[in-house]
Amino acid sequence: MKHLPVLALASLGLAYAQDISTEAWYAVPDGRGVQVVNIECGRDYIDPREIVVEPDTPVEFAVRGENPGEEFQAERIASLPVEKSARKLGFTPRGRGSKHGIFCKRQGAPDSEVDPRKRGILHIGHPHGRP
Repeated sequence: MKHLPVLALASLGLAYAQDISTEAWYAVPDGRGVQVVNIECGRDYIDPREIVVEPDTPVEFAVRGENPGEEFQAERIASLPVEKSARKLGFTPRGRGSKHGIFCKRQGAPDSEVDPRKRGILHIGHPHGRP
């Protein structure tokens, strides 16, 4: 019975959280049909480091970080400056099976200077061919 209040909150849509993890984050469309992914650019990390989204379904990255002067970048897609409050980046991915590097870096720094702990990957479609 201890789990009842949590289940009640979850059923109302109030208990939405994205835990820090070493596993891939699989985006699920919200009530608008948009795959929302919260991304954090930390001092020495990016979370999540691996993201899986479905093609042809809109995606919204909500990116925030503590280090002014940084930017989030999804290779061949877009980039945006990082701020303490979440900034949103929307796009519709194409091409099942493609993948893109994601990372946080100092604005204007060459990609070669990105700390490996601040690099991740975005998969368009399940990376192992599963639905």
